[in-house]
Amino acid sequence: MRYLKSLISLLEELDKESNNFQKAVDKTVEAIKNGGIIHILGYGHYNVIPMELFFKPGALACINPLLDLSTLYSESIYRANYLEKNEGYGKSLIANINVKENDIFYIASYSGRDLVAIDVCLELKKKGIFTIGIINKENSAKTSKHSSKKNLKDLVDLAILVPGPSDELLLALEENRDIKVGPLGVLIPLLVINDIFTEVIYKIENIGIIPPVFRVPISSKNQEINEKLIEVYRERVRGF
Repeated sequence: MRYLKSLISLLEELDKESNNFQKAVDKTVEAIKNGGIIHILGYGHYNVIPMELFFKPGALACINPLLDLSTLYSESIYRANYLEKNEGYGKSLIANINVKENDIFYIASYSGRDLVAIDVCLELKKKGIFTIGIINKENSAKTSKHSSKKNLKDLVDLAILVPGPSDELLLALEENRDIKVGPLGVLIPLLVINDIFTEVIYKIENIGIIPPVFRVPISSKNQEINEKLIEVYRERVRGF
């Protein structure tokens, strides 16, 4: 259980970011109250994050998942790597996304140096959209590969710095120490966003609003609720 023990140890360090967690909760609640939606960007392996949070029982209905299938490694590792290293691609990625004033935008980037993430964030800043970045703490101080030389941490309105080794690998083999294993992948960013959104739902209820949450579709009543939520957000959310 080496991997799990290492992961649990890292999760305990997230307490250090509790203030920023709360700020993210407050800003997300504010966005939903004002009729905005939540955009979540995923590219490369991080396509999993918006996919996991979208159209799911217990999840918010006002989530717009921004998947980029062109950067799915399962389609082509060469194409994905090329696009991720092509400055300007992120700008084209969100060119046709209907982002409005009261929306909020989550960007997860383990390195904080990714060209796609920085391109997207720079475009959102022009539009005045509130951005939240989830970035590895060790990498957040490193100079970007982007021509701006900015790390994502320096561009987003709110940066949540998550623990973990800079190379994302938790363990090294005992004899062949140069071989490292146990990638963190999307685990910590996904857990962080799930924690924030869960608190968002509780806070929305506490201020007297029925949270726009999908129900388990085991009854006709729940199915009807889900259909109404889809109708409410149909014009704003991809896939609806």
